[in-house]
Amino acid sequence: EVLALKEEFRGTIDVILGIEADWAEGHEEALAAVLEPHSWDVVLGSVHLVAGGWIDAPGAGSRHEREGSANLWNEYHRLVAKAASSGLFDVMTHLDLPKKFGHRRPAECQPAEDATVAAVRASGVAVEVSSAGLRKPVGEIYPAPELLARLVAAGVPLVFSSDAHAPSEVAFRREELVAAARAAGATEHATFRRRVRSLHPL
Repeated sequence: EVLALKEEFRGTIDVILGIEADWAEGHEEALAAVLEPHSWDVVLGSVHLVAGGWIDAPGAGSRHEREGSANLWNEYHRLVAKAASSGLFDVMTHLDLPKKFGHRRPAECQPAEDATVAAVRASGVAVEVSSAGLRKPVGEIYPAPELLARLVAAGVPLVFSSDAHAPSEVAFRREELVAAARAAGATEHATFRRRVRSLHPL
């Protein structure tokens, strides 16, 4: 359907084919086989399953109290670093997703976050700057300003996203994303076509 719409609206609307593909440790070959046959413009990588459960599902906030917030954050970052290094993705999404319900990264998890930034930089993937967090209990863009500034300083390309699950959420509060990127020191953003990255000035 997407490819048909791309042809139908060619020259009027720029339709691209993309997917958000979840990272599941140990299932890399299966994911590669799913992705391979299709002519994607962009493949987004994400981690939602952490330590045997969803990190962002309704009610998942209580996991921080039961299982220890530091444990969940450390495991999340370990998985994101592996996903970024897999070569399967063009963009890594919501790099600090465990904060969704207001549980900020504990200071003791800084080394795990450092390892994620290093893995993202080494892999060459871009990172999503998403307004979805503004619609969640945390009320903050993904990633948080400090992490966003560290990614920019590391030379990681940025992609703007609203993680829209409804038409009304497309480009949700985009101006705030651009402002956050500028505040973090960014001067450009990335787009993808046929999995080739292009950079554009902010």
